[in-house]
Amino acid sequence: MMKLNAINLSQDLIRIPSYSGVNPQVLEFLFTHLKNLGFACDILEFDGSNSYKVNNLHAVFNPKNSSKILYFAGHTDVVNEGNKASWTHDPFAAKIVDGKLFGRGAADMKCAIACFISAVAEFLEMHPNPDFGIGFLITNDEEADGINGTAKVLEWMKNSGRKISHCLVGEPTNPEKFGEMIKIGRRGSIGFKIKIIGKQGHVAYPNIALNPITILISLLKILKDHRLDEGTKFFDPSNLEITSISSQNLGGNVIPNEAEAAFNVRFNDLHSAQSILDLVKYACEKTIGFGAKYELTHRTSGESFLSDPKFLAEIVVKASEKITGKKPVLSTTGGTSDARFIKDYAEVVEIGLVNKTAHKIDEFSEISEIEQLQKTYLEILRKF
Repeated sequence: MMKLNAINLSQDLIRIPSYSGVNPQVLEFLFTHLKNLGFACDILEFDGSNSYKVNNLHAVFNPKNSSKILYFAGHTDVVNEGNKASWTHDPFAAKIVDGKLFGRGAADMKCAIACFISAVAEFLEMHPNPDFGIGFLITNDEEADGINGTAKVLEWMKNSGRKISHCLVGEPTNPEKFGEMIKIGRRGSIGFKIKIIGKQGHVAYPNIALNPITILISLLKILKDHRLDEGTKFFDPSNLEITSISSQNLGGNVIPNEAEAAFNVRFNDLHSAQSILDLVKYACEKTIGFGAKYELTHRTSGESFLSDPKFLAEIVVKASEKITGKKPVLSTTGGTSDARFIKDYAEVVEIGLVNKTAHKIDEFSEISEIEQLQKTYLEILRKF
């Protein structure tokens, strides 16, 4: 059984620029390593409503054909690095400087993938015939729409009889230092776009016009001021944030005919996407009157969920505490992740590196924390 160094493997992955739906070589690279470890591997290509095809990797090691299978889920796609000249170090050079590994994907989340592969290689060297299965579900479509990634792989697994009982997701989960936090759920997310259609006119004669901007501002204030809830045991209070406001620019003395805004609601387990949608529609109906019209569209990224912290969560907490010396907080903060799809199939826990540089210029992870994550994953495998 070959040994794999988590740091070197992290560097190899970062050096492959892999955006959503672009550069399938990154999955072929992982395919080769996992096949050499004895995994049965499949590259799955899906083509959906978005403009690109996506390759995904499914791999499983299950010598006893057990129904108890621990999967690791992650994504190889990264967000765009922007202007490379703004980076201190080339985003795809994977340089190590002052104990930090720099590069796009270092935090989110190529290093976590490398750590789990390295941990699995070490574990299988000690236990070549474990009494449980080990799987990988790696997508290259998480940072974009997520249409052709994890959700479709899970559906393929179900239809082809591939089992999954527990799952680790390698998203960066810690605010400042590794070992602070793991995720056992996520808030739901629903985004809205609204257009108010009024009546164009001269600013000097507002009585014969209908200003859509005024109506829009009033509506947004009502929605923003409304307190959705006070939070729950594992969830922060639900929150609405306005992300854009625009209108026709017809001149300083013209009331425009239309005005638009976009906003997003992150909601906890006291709500559903439908209940949030009903609330917004109710506010629109009550606020928009006097001849104005509105057009409302929405997109649900995911429902809120809480993965009941039972078997796997307890193992993860104990493993992290053993390696770092501190007990991690069970949290549901942050954005959405592919755990929102996995929770319908298995107990899912998210544990990864520090998220404070994710998606930023000069993204990095501490070498010492990458090594701690690899040891934590190995300890989870041992305890599992």
